Amino acid sequence: MKQIWLALTCVVIALVAVACNGTTTPTNTSTPTAAASPAASASNASGDQLAAARANYKKNCEACHQPTGVGGLVKVQNKEIKVASLKSEHALKHTDEQLTRKITNGEEAMPAFKDKLSPAEIQDLVRFIRKEFQGK
Repeated sequence: MKQIWLALTCVVIALVAVACNGTTTPTNTSTPTAAASPAASASNASGDQLAAARANYKKNCEACHQPTGVGGLVKVQNKEIKVASLKSEHALKHTDEQLTRKITNGEEAMPAFKDKLSPAEIQDLVRFIRKEFQGK
């Protein structure tokens, strides 16, 4: 029994250490940043870029779309809303441009993030959603 407890404790500590090693970037800068070239963004889409996108998802999206991207019924400002699943067939059919537009401008109950995230951060978030929840 002690060995199981010790093993579980080690796993939890390892997960916390991995989660704490992620770097975040400021989401509201006063100076505009130049968008990275598509080739540069694609080559940086793993590693640090996905870590920043994962942190942005956790900060801005997870409360409604859930850690697994499944959405569902969520209470926001004392109002229950149905949040779309990022894994649904409907979401899979959206182009990257459509997802970018939805994140940037919002839609229905979803707020706009154009004032909270830079265009590059939104592009990275789309890449993160595609990889993490849609297997693309």
